[in-house]
Amino acid sequence: MAASFFSPPLKSLTPELLIQLKERNEKFLFDIISANCKSKFCQTADELNVFRHAVETLHDNEQGFLQNFRDLVPLTESEVIDLFAPGLPFFIAVSSVTSGKAPKFFPKYRGTTWSPPVSPVISRSLYTYDIKCKGVLSVFRGYQDIVQKISIIPASSGLLRVQMGWNPEEDESRMSSKRETAPHAVAMVTHHTSFLLLHALFSLADHSVETLKVLFCTTLLDMFMYMDRDWSALVVAVEKGIIPEFEHIEHVREHLGRHLHANPVRAAELRGIGPPSNTTGWAKRVKHLLGPDVILQTPGYGSSECVIGVTYPGHRFKVLLHDAFIEYLDVASEEVANKLCAAWGAKPGRHYELVLTTYNGLWRYRLGDVVELVGFSPDDGSPVVRFVERRNTGIKFERALITEVQLVQSICSATPDTIGQVIEFTCFKDARKLPSTVGFFVELAQELGKYHVTLQGVSLTASFVGTSPHLAKQRLLDALSSANDNFRNGYDAGWFGMPTIRVVKPGTFLEYRKWRGQTAAIGTCQVKVPVVMSDTTAQGWIKNRVELEI
Repeated sequence: MAASFFSPPLKSLTPELLIQLKERNEKFLFDIISANCKSKFCQTADELNVFRHAVETLHDNEQGFLQNFRDLVPLTESEVIDLFAPGLPFFIAVSSVTSGKAPKFFPKYRGTTWSPPVSPVISRSLYTYDIKCKGVLSVFRGYQDIVQKISIIPASSGLLRVQMGWNPEEDESRMSSKRETAPHAVAMVTHHTSFLLLHALFSLADHSVETLKVLFCTTLLDMFMYMDRDWSALVVAVEKGIIPEFEHIEHVREHLGRHLHANPVRAAELRGIGPPSNTTGWAKRVKHLLGPDVILQTPGYGSSECVIGVTYPGHRFKVLLHDAFIEYLDVASEEVANKLCAAWGAKPGRHYELVLTTYNGLWRYRLGDVVELVGFSPDDGSPVVRFVERRNTGIKFERALITEVQLVQSICSATPDTIGQVIEFTCFKDARKLPSTVGFFVELAQELGKYHVTLQGVSLTASFVGTSPHLAKQRLLDALSSANDNFRNGYDAGWFGMPTIRVVKPGTFLEYRKWRGQTAAIGTCQVKVPVVMSDTTAQGWIKNRVELEI
C-alpha cells in the first residue's frame, strides 16, 4: 500500500524512492528541454549559446541533453526578456508588484496550468476573484487576419479562466450568472473600494456564508475596514435590495441588481449584530490579525512564474512536477549554476533558493523564494518544503544584512504589550540622522486604549493597546540584536542607531494597495505590501501618512 499523503516527511530517501524521483524528474526536464529547444529564445539567446552548440548533434540522446543542461546552462535573472516557449500563449500573466518595480509578464500556455485539489463542499463560500483583462493582444497573419487574441491578465485570474473555461468574449453573457455567493459581474469590477464593498454586500446578504476565499489574507483586512466604514449603507442595501451608488460600477449595475433582493429580516439580524469594530465574533477576530479561531487554508504554493507545490500538513508544501523543473541553490553556497542540486540531492534542514526551468520558457530562472527542505514525501519521494522568506530583500547596511524573517519576528515580538497589536507594517532604512537605522512603519489595530505620552517634546494623548509605549523602541532593539549578531555588534560600536517606529493612520495599507494597483494597472487584489519597501516613491507615500512617531 502506498504511504499516506499525510504521513510525516522522510528525512532521507529510500533507494527505491530515490530512483523513482530521479527518473521522474529527468524525464520531465528532458520533455521541457526538447520542447523549448525549438523556441526563438533558445536559438538566439546569448545565455544559451554554449549549450545550443553542444546539443546540436545529440538529437534524442536524453542523458547527453541533461548533462549539457547541468554543465552549460547558467542561472538567469528576473530581468531577462523574450522568454517565450514555442507556439502562441493562452494568456500573458502579469505579476504582482511587491517590490515596487514595474510588473513582469510571463506567457502561459494551454496544458501547463494547474487545478488545485477540490475540497468537499461543506459550507457556502465567498470567492473574491478578479478576472478583468488588463489588455488584449491581437495576433495577425498578414495585415488583416486575426489568428488569436491573447489576454493580458493577473496570473491568478488567468489560471482561473483556464480552469473554468471562461473565454473573455463571453464575459458579457456570463455576468448575469451567479457563482458561489457573489454574482459573476462583481469579478468585472476593477475599482478597489467598490470591488471589496460589493463582495461585502453579497456576503452579508447571505446568512449561510461560512468560508471566504481570497488571494492574500490582507484582502480580508481591507474588506472589513470598508465594511466597518459603510456598515449602515450596506445594511440598508440588504434591507431594500438596492445596489448602493458605488463608484465605477455602471457597466455591471444591472447585472448585480438581479441578484440582490430585499431582505428586511436579514437586515434586522445584521443591525442586531453590529459592525465589525464593536462586535464580538468572527468579523472582529478576522480583522484583528486573523486570530486563533479563524482557520486559514491554502490549496497550494505558487507564483506568477509557475505552480510550485500543493499543501502538505503543518504549513508545508509538497513540490510538484507540473509546469516547472525545480532545482535547489543552497543559500550558503556561491550563487552559480554548478552549485545547484536536484531534488534528490537536496539535504533536509538546509535553506535553498528555488530555481525554475519551465514549459513556459524560463531557463534556470532564479525565483528569489527561499525554502527549507523539511524532508521527502513517503508516497513518491517528492520534496516537502517550508517557505522561509524572499532572498536579498532585507535591509542592507555596510556591516549587516537584516533579513525579512528577522524583521518580521522582531516587530511582532516587540509591540503587542508596548504599543499594541500591529495589523500590518513595512520598513526601510531610516537615514534622517546619523547613524542610520531600521525604520518601521506600523498600522495598529482599532479600539485602542488612551495613554498620555510625550513624543518629541510634545505632550499629547495617544491611542495604544499596549500599556508601555515608551518601551517599544528598546524592545525592538533587543529583538533585532538577538536575531542578528552583526546588528548588535554594530549598534554597540555606534554604526547603527536606535530603530525607529512611526505609526501610520488607520487604513493606510488598505489605501496603499488601492494606490499601487491603480498606478501599476494590475489586479484589484494583486498587490502585496513588502516587508522591506525599496521603491522611493512608495516610501514617500508612506511617510506622508505618519500619524505619530514613538
